[in-house]
Amino acid sequence: MKKVHFIINPIAGKGGTGLDTLTLSKYFKPEDYEIEIKTSDYPGHASILTMESVANGADIVVACGGDGTINEVASCLVHTPVTLGIIPLGSGNGFAESLHISRNVQRAIEVIKDGKEGHVDVAMVNGKPFFSNMGIGFDAKVISNYNASKERRLWAYLKAILKSIKDFKYNESLQVEMNGKKFQTNPFMFFISNSKVMGYDISLTRTASLEDGLLDVVIIENLSRGEMLVLGLLVLLRLSQYLKKVKYYKVKELKVAFTSVHNDRLIQADGELHNLGGQDVVVNIQEQGLCVLMPQG
Repeated sequence: MKKVHFIINPIAGKGGTGLDTLTLSKYFKPEDYEIEIKTSDYPGHASILTMESVANGADIVVACGGDGTINEVASCLVHTPVTLGIIPLGSGNGFAESLHISRNVQRAIEVIKDGKEGHVDVAMVNGKPFFSNMGIGFDAKVISNYNASKERRLWAYLKAILKSIKDFKYNESLQVEMNGKKFQTNPFMFFISNSKVMGYDISLTRTASLEDGLLDVVIIENLSRGEMLVLGLLVLLRLSQYLKKVKYYKVKELKVAFTSVHNDRLIQADGELHNLGGQDVVVNIQEQGLCVLMPQG
């Protein structure tokens, strides 16, 4: 009998997940599965609940929420025998999209029951896992503006992008070390991805893979507002590679040193904001560090 624990973020996406014991019992028969449902009530709570599930012998822990919820749950399962399941209930759902897990709850449940187990790479920033992407600069500003909005739809994300274009200023130079080379850059965006999709099927790294042991790095040099708008259009048209100021790299590890001293420096990782303080950034990959259920074929 498999023990399957569900960690539900009740406010993910539009809220009202519809997942409860009665609903899930229709799919997970008591003679085959022992299920337990837990609800996260505050940031960081999903991690606590997951660690309890691991200690209690869960075979599968299912993250029911967006990329932030998945990050909290999956971070506790890295290098453990416990398998991650996903029911994507968030707004962007980039990690689930990269794994081809449907937003349809019934189809996502079918993957938990009949999907295949696979191991995916885990990215680390200053020792903390992320699974989809992280960024310094413009995309951190977008996440900040998106979080300030009460809406959780594509239109709200596009409005956050437009507001960020209007307000964004980033004048800090970065000292970068990767692939045996050192260079300095003053980026509009410094983006590191472990997966193909950021969310809403928007991507800067269509060739990224969760299983290749590499991180995809996108560095976009400082842009004028007009160039920002052109970049946005090219991204939506899947033609961002044609902007000359976009540079792509594949790496196993990189280091970023900030040339100025600030106590308030934001990055985004899996759609959540983090304050680095004055720290520099070290990012690397841990190959096949997480076991996750994904669709067959």
